Amino acid sequence: MKTEIRSLNNTGLATFSSWLEDPSGRAPIQILNDVAFTEAVDGGYMVDLSRTFATSYHFGEYLAMEVFPSDVDRFSLLANAGMWSWLSLAFINSLLKKGGVGAGKPLAKPHYILQSPRLAYRLIGRTAWDLVNLHGEAAKIALGSLRSPWGEMAEQMTARQEIYAHRSFWPVANALYSAPNGIPKRGATSQRTTKARQDPRNQAGLGGVRRLPLTFKQFERTYNLRKMTDEQILALLPKEYQRWLAS
Repeated sequence: MKTEIRSLNNTGLATFSSWLEDPSGRAPIQILNDVAFTEAVDGGYMVDLSRTFATSYHFGEYLAMEVFPSDVDRFSLLANAGMWSWLSLAFINSLLKKGGVGAGKPLAKPHYILQSPRLAYRLIGRTAWDLVNLHGEAAKIALGSLRSPWGEMAEQMTARQEIYAHRSFWPVANALYSAPNGIPKRGATSQRTTKARQDPRNQAGLGGVRRLPLTFKQFERTYNLRKMTDEQILALLPKEYQRWLAS
């Protein structure tokens, strides 16, 4: 059964926020269609509240392919913070920790409620829709984790504005760091430590996703990467990246 998307008002946001701070009981999904906690959203967008999603990529794919039309005003939709919080609550069971310590509990509040423009990229539903809308299947590298709705790869690839919407960056990152099952390869998000830099034989962090934005920035002084294919860019990459293509 489909339900029309609404927006959490200040009362609804406060109710959801309180549960996120102390998720000892069930999420307050009873407020989703209550006019005391929500407001109407222009567009008449409908969602199936019975749907569940194994990954944030699948959630974003559903929103991009089945909920919001391709010609929707992107910036107007991104700006509707209350609507994204409503969607966070509506699909909260797909957006909780998947395993380990705290399994079944929510992540930090900015992943569900917009708390500041600086942290808008961490709002899972909003960013999942936007990335699939911008990059298609290449967005899976950031959103395809089966272990968490927001893994370290998502953080690294969305926190930097210069690569967030870079249409050439995402296919290259996907080719380098995506395993055959779509999840990030082990070690792809590792940081190059001081100890590793002092040992020429230590490859930890080399060619990882933390270094790729810098490589792109250096290349863009000479090449127009936005007009090149991912194959052309991959052929230009320094030797440190080759091990990721071979793995």
